[in-house]
Amino acid sequence: MSIRLISYLLGQTTILAGISMLIPLVYTVVKKTAEMPAFFASAIIVMCAGELFLHIGKEHPDRMNVMEGAAFMFGGSAVLAVCGMLPYLLSGNLSLVDSFFESVSNLTTTGITFFSQDSPYSLRFWGGIISWLGGLCFVMILVTILPQVVGGFGLTISREQNLMFSPVLGRMRRMAGQAAMVYLAMTAFTTLLYYIADLGPIDSLLAAMLTLSTNGGSQQMGFIVRNSVALEMAAIIAMLIASTNFLMLWQAVHHRSFKEFFSDVELRVFLLMVAVFTLIVAWHLNWTGTYDSISESLRYSLFAVVSFASTSGFIAAPVEDWPDFDRFVLLLLVFVGGCIGSSTGGLKVKRFLILFKMALSEAERTLHPHMVADIRVGEQHVSRLGVLRVLSYFFLFLATFYVFILFLTIADITMPEAAGMAVGMLSSVGTASGLYGHETLIDLPGWTKLGCCFFMLLGRLQIFGVLLLVSGTSRRQENRW
Repeated sequence: MSIRLISYLLGQTTILAGISMLIPLVYTVVKKTAEMPAFFASAIIVMCAGELFLHIGKEHPDRMNVMEGAAFMFGGSAVLAVCGMLPYLLSGNLSLVDSFFESVSNLTTTGITFFSQDSPYSLRFWGGIISWLGGLCFVMILVTILPQVVGGFGLTISREQNLMFSPVLGRMRRMAGQAAMVYLAMTAFTTLLYYIADLGPIDSLLAAMLTLSTNGGSQQMGFIVRNSVALEMAAIIAMLIASTNFLMLWQAVHHRSFKEFFSDVELRVFLLMVAVFTLIVAWHLNWTGTYDSISESLRYSLFAVVSFASTSGFIAAPVEDWPDFDRFVLLLLVFVGGCIGSSTGGLKVKRFLILFKMALSEAERTLHPHMVADIRVGEQHVSRLGVLRVLSYFFLFLATFYVFILFLTIADITMPEAAGMAVGMLSSVGTASGLYGHETLIDLPGWTKLGCCFFMLLGRLQIFGVLLLVSGTSRRQENRW
């Protein structure tokens, strides 16, 4: 493993974080707020750290292996989390542990926050920037490193072929640049949507960064307080866009043809899932008398289903007061998530399609033992090795989920609350913890918050990346002995 290469990549990541701090710094200077010294000092510290990383990695190799990719995935996330916590800590608004938790929650787009609508705007805006950076870094890793580290586990970018990993840094930069352009264009479009919905320019940008990175929360946008149908519709469109395969969307725009994009089986299943569960939840809400009119039931059920299916977690109605059936549906949607190639969390729709078709194939094999099964998702053939890897990922996700629940119950959290928190943090939907009553984590012990930080990073990095890094390190230690 090349320490110089990892240091060089960490340096670039840290410099990016430092440049991003200039945006809230300018805001604090113009508005003359009390957080200006904190952002100024944070930017200086982060820039200096970035230059140090770049100096150490000056003579780095031009190729990257799998272990180096896994190390950068985890190390880059940890470094960004430390950079992101500095303004919270230096401003004196949060303690050390709470600052780190807030930063990790934003970076992984989980959306759990210790700030309210009355908190300093510059710090809330910085949280949106961290979330946007977290989504950007995830998308860039998605097209460069992730396919090789966990790509065999159902990560497919296009219908025709699997995304291939190139260890050459020059090719990785070009692929990352394309992904960044898609992300920036989608951010601009989403900002325009919110501006049309009558948000101010800065608020529109903040809302776009939060939505596109799927980082929602009960306090992030104040949908309940605003009670605006236009704003909710803008958010629904933006969340649906964030749930789609980014690179397939870019290909459609680039070729000026959306036929292939809308013919994608995964996208169709996702939209069908949203439509079906919206109708089911709307019917149940109206039937139980939660809302008096069908139109009101449809309005809030559509927003909630899209929000939780996209793992955004925005709240436009008090879902914690909804009947158990509807809350459980939302919790199941968090497990599934959006399309592969998006910034959403969860297991992804395509993996569930593969698992469902595998189950049908095995049932047919019971009746016809000599049958040769051909599992396809649309026109794409899924090899037996690919199916086994998806099964492995599904098992590890569930195993991590149960271990996380066990960890949370040690802190005297009830089982329903622990289940909501576990699935929410692993799928990057912090609001899922509020479905069963645990709305804030501010009073939890420090060790519990740090443990939650680890599991949030574990879920965002697709679990296998961390396991690969741990197993590789263990093997090297065994070889030394």
